Amino acid sequence: MTSIESTVNHQLGTSLSIGKGRPAATALYQHYWPPVAHFAGLNAELTDFIDSPADTQKRLLAGLRHDATEHGRFLHENLAELYAYNFGYRDGACTADVDDAQEIGMFRARVALERELFDHWMTPEPVPHHTHQLAAADYLDELAETNPGVGHPLFDFLRDEADPVQLLRFLQADLIRNEVVDDEVAMLVVGLQGTQKAVAAANLWDECGRGRLENFHTYWLRRLLTATDGWDRLRTYRARHPWFARFTSNTNAALLTRPARKLAAYGCFLVFESWVAPHFVAVLGAMDRLGIVDDDIRIYFSAHVKIDPRHSQELADGLRMQRPELSADELRKVVYGAHLAASAGKRQFDHMLDHLRDLPIQERVR
Repeated sequence: MTSIESTVNHQLGTSLSIGKGRPAATALYQHYWPPVAHFAGLNAELTDFIDSPADTQKRLLAGLRHDATEHGRFLHENLAELYAYNFGYRDGACTADVDDAQEIGMFRARVALERELFDHWMTPEPVPHHTHQLAAADYLDELAETNPGVGHPLFDFLRDEADPVQLLRFLQADLIRNEVVDDEVAMLVVGLQGTQKAVAAANLWDECGRGRLENFHTYWLRRLLTATDGWDRLRTYRARHPWFARFTSNTNAALLTRPARKLAAYGCFLVFESWVAPHFVAVLGAMDRLGIVDDDIRIYFSAHVKIDPRHSQELADGLRMQRPELSADELRKVVYGAHLAASAGKRQFDHMLDHLRDLPIQERVR
């Protein structure tokens, strides 16, 4: 067999299972995903910001910096609404029909909000200097194991103390965080080179069930919602989803949707993948303690405990073996993204722990 024949034969067969899905899988795919409402207009605060001149936008943002809560709320609620456009689902502005003027205004507002986010809200640790990608990859391996988000007290609380309502609130927030991870990985693939691109593409293929609809990772979330009668409850919860639960999603989107930040997105995703397994071990421990044994509820978490350690190692190895080799400046961007992820995650988990502990008693006795 010639090298050409060998190469062609490798890709002759389909790797999809379209038409072979089980009836149960087909039934759950009748639900729109992500389970979001149709776009009903931008909020008034964001509309005013979009319509304001650049100088007015800058003054407004500068005036918010003295109040950390209001500053963070304004940035993250409005960035989340703008990023819905980038993901293209029915809850985003201009995802059904093109509107040039609106889209230009939204992009201008997003640039201003992101500049404020990076210059005045983000608090990453200083980035060490690396001149070779082997050393940078080794550093990221260590950071992935030791950053403050990995063993955050939130997950000890979930495992050992959370009551059923507190666990449900966390799971609802976490589902919203994870409902478009496959799209985040798809965005990550674009613009990467060589081994890094191969690693990201392989991760995306896993996210998409390696061609089987019933093994899409988001399908496991559909199973969770169905098993817990959670579709309507999630719609209700989404309307009051707290602004501080958006830190990691917004950080990721800010990196993924600007080409110059693509390498930072790679480092960011590496950290996010690395802490999934320890976090989900704690979630499964909470389910054990509360007697939650249904496979439909547990599958998303059980599967990721097994899968994501490989993903995070592949991301580090993708950097380690990358060709063409990355420059010192490119390595700095990757490590910077990892530091952003670690910082945003810790801050989000801090807020979420306080939020769950402070849930009103009338909610917790339902």
